Amino acid sequence: MTAVSDRKTPLALKLLGVAGLAAAGGATGFVMARFVDLAALPWTDALAVGLSTMLLAAAVVSAGIMASRPRSTPVGCGLLQIAILALAGLMLLAPIYGPNWFSPDMVFWGVVVLLIAQSVANLMLWRQADEMLQRVMSETSAMAFWALQLALFLYAAAERLGLIEGLTAWGMVGILMGVYLVASVIAAGRRGIK
Repeated sequence: MTAVSDRKTPLALKLLGVAGLAAAGGATGFVMARFVDLAALPWTDALAVGLSTMLLAAAVVSAGIMASRPRSTPVGCGLLQIAILALAGLMLLAPIYGPNWFSPDMVFWGVVVLLIAQSVANLMLWRQADEMLQRVMSETSAMAFWALQLALFLYAAAERLGLIEGLTAWGMVGILMGVYLVASVIAAGRRGIK
């Protein structure tokens, strides 16, 4: 068990971090607005592209933060977290844009390879994580499960009654990823992980 430092982060460093995150958010928004016409995509694809962009931007920002740390700072689980974010972003983009360059079969098997790699990285992250990170991961899963269970029940009842149209599996995956992303931010925030 490692001792936790009592030193406070200087205000200037906190403000620099907030400014960096704001710049990354602005850059992400610019790229989305400039290069992706979300209005031309079905809402399921627009959701996937938006989530993918956020995940890839988070991976890039995390890599930048990691690279700017002093060499004496332990890497911890940072590389695995970056890999997981990047792989999730690529898995969401591949079915949308992959068929522009490759056959659907090749794209599907590429997604399978990415999914296996991400699953292995997730298992490695769980095994290497300290107790607090494991707690955050567990709380994220629990929050996402309960939120999705309630939403799925209400959706299924409304669909059965003919009040709404059915969703595609792709739309459900986008919703699942969005809920999971929000749950992870809430769980990390509750534990003080920035």
